[in-house]
Amino acid sequence: MKKVLKSQSVNLFMAFVCLLVFSMSCFSQSVGISTNGAIPPNVSAGLDVNFSSEGLLIPRIALTGTSSFAPLSSHVAGMTVYNTATTGDVIPGIYYNNGTKWIAGFPKANTIGDMQYWDGSSWRLVTIGQPGQLLQINGSGIPSWGGAGFANLITTFVTDITTITATSGGTVASDGGNAVTAYGVCWATTTNPTIANSKTVDGSGVGSFISNITGLTSGTTYYVRAYATNGAGTSYGNQVSFTTP
Repeated sequence: MKKVLKSQSVNLFMAFVCLLVFSMSCFSQSVGISTNGAIPPNVSAGLDVNFSSEGLLIPRIALTGTSSFAPLSSHVAGMTVYNTATTGDVIPGIYYNNGTKWIAGFPKANTIGDMQYWDGSSWRLVTIGQPGQLLQINGSGIPSWGGAGFANLITTFVTDITTITATSGGTVASDGGNAVTAYGVCWATTTNPTIANSKTVDGSGVGSFISNITGLTSGTTYYVRAYATNGAGTSYGNQVSFTTP
């Protein structure tokens, strides 16, 4: 019986070695993976994966925000993952870690007319504006819609998320030459919410404000934009999103 078990172990080991030889080839210190191992790896690559009908599937995890390393144990520079969650300031897509935070690898828009800008550490979304608005740059170098009499504002990222509430807000950087009579945030389960959807009314004039979002449903993704209304009409800030637990 021992001889039979030993023979089976040897056969399994040899089969494993043959499989490695079949699927992987080495050249100097480079490693190549292909269907038959016949294609030598590129000498400038540590790992060269060569398949004509398969892709590379990277780890898929649910991030909680760009500043948090969770669910990993720490921030690791160079770490790359595919995020599956929509919460805080992250949406599904590829993210890489710079050692202190997550950065979106491939910026993603929600609708025609959306644009991206670099805030110094990551790409941010500027949702499409209203007809007649102009894209302006504030004193911090952040673009937002304004001009032509419309107010210029940005949206604050969502925090303090519970199953039924959350906190956001915004900053009205300028009133466009027309006094802002109302500002707040609006939200919906679809992209680019407007004041026709759920909204808060948090004040008037210019400056920063905090908005308490209520009446939410557990396990739901919401989209939020700050808004400001003046004599020219209603303008909106950049869109942020989050998912209730």
